[in-house]
Amino acid sequence: MDTSAGGLSAVGLAVVLGLSVISCGGEDAGAEPDAANGEPSAGETGSEDGSSDPEEPSGEGGAAEDPESSPTPVPASSDGPAENWPEPEVPDEIYEETEEGALAALRYWFEAINYLQMTGDSGPVESVTGSECEVCLSRIDRYLDLYINEEGWYRADGTAAEDEISTVLEGGETVAILFHIEDGEFEVFDASGESQGVTPPRTYENAEATVGYEDGVWTLQELVVREAEQ
Repeated sequence: MDTSAGGLSAVGLAVVLGLSVISCGGEDAGAEPDAANGEPSAGETGSEDGSSDPEEPSGEGGAAEDPESSPTPVPASSDGPAENWPEPEVPDEIYEETEEGALAALRYWFEAINYLQMTGDSGPVESVTGSECEVCLSRIDRYLDLYINEEGWYRADGTAAEDEISTVLEGGETVAILFHIEDGEFEVFDASGESQGVTPPRTYENAEATVGYEDGVWTLQELVVREAEQ
């Protein structure tokens, strides 16, 4: 079983844009005011030749868009780590003391650990990781070690929790979840961009997680992953 950087152990875990430009209309050609009252009528927005008043929206789709568009995500390669990688969106359910909230937290944890593996940013995953989850913290530390201490990076297809079966415990504040893990291919690069090897996709069955509700949010308290028997 692979125990290299980013690998899963018997109790471990592996994981647009468009600047829209709107042009201003030309100067009003000096349309004559309404003869009846000496001022433009309520519906008058432009000159007689149909040009729009530069101070009014030009109609459907005419409103100017935010010029600050999101930069294009660039996946990791031998040239360098991923750039502009989108941070996973936190589901509202993880703040609700429900079984659905616990399941949402588990799924989000995997999205956040993938984000860490791709970017070296541990903030999102740490926000939903309990202080007692040794496997979780070990995985976080291993990913950070490659980025911070070894100055390397990962190329990864991602890891996801699948087929979750949950059981509510202790009055709803703890939920036990059985599931399996689909672990995509990943590759480790050193500081010079040289590949340290590719780990192929794997499936881990009989994974178990305990998710607890504390201080208004669900967090992963325990994680056990067993490699499927061949």
